[in-house]
Amino acid sequence: MGETMLRVANVSDEGAMESVRDALDELGVDYEHVRSEPDDDRFPQTAYFYIPDRSADDVERALANLAQEHGFDAEVL
Repeated sequence: MGETMLRVANVSDEGAMESVRDALDELGVDYEHVRSEPDDDRFPQTAYFYIPDRSADDVERALANLAQEHGFDAEVL
């Protein structure tokens, strides 16, 4: 199985980032945080995660609702 990149842009604070991680954990997705830009401790930031290909649709649906709530932009690349 391959991996897909998940990009979450305009993450405003640590609470928003934690909501992304929580959603991935609730889905049971085996994810890996790759990097954040500009860096891990400055906000707003764009975070990148590797997720399994087979989870891409579920992740996209779950993060669509969170994106509206937290004001970030999540997309599976």
